[in-house]
Amino acid sequence: MSVQSFVNAGKVLYREGFYEEALCLICAAVDATAAQRYPDKRVTERYKLFLKDHFRTISEVGFPGISADSIRIKVNTKVENLKPDADGYVDMEQIIYHVLRCGLVHGCNIDKAITFTDRTVIGDWDNGNFYIPKAIIWGLVAAMEN
Repeated sequence: MSVQSFVNAGKVLYREGFYEEALCLICAAVDATAAQRYPDKRVTERYKLFLKDHFRTISEVGFPGISADSIRIKVNTKVENLKPDADGYVDMEQIIYHVLRCGLVHGCNIDKAITFTDRTVIGDWDNGNFYIPKAIIWGLVAAMEN
């Protein structure tokens, strides 16, 4: 097995409509890629650093229509492991790592508030759901392939 085999399997699962399973494999591949790039850092630090260093690519591919170096989201509900700042905002890196990656890799599920969409909608916890484009998977793949 290799990072590329996880990416390839993730692509197959995505095409079959298994988005959470695809994202789980892609998140594991990002972990391995980040470990190679930042071998002296701990898991959480290196994963978030990889996301931060590649966020422009992640946003351009994973959030179609958005090109940003960072995105901060207002959290209007309690989501385990998210640590909003004093104004209630978190970086997208926190959401990707703590909510998506950790939920999938450690618990084989993600927070029940997460809803994958075909459109570029990010956030909107007002109604108890947090929307994220399915394309986030392709954004993470693109970041690794860069």
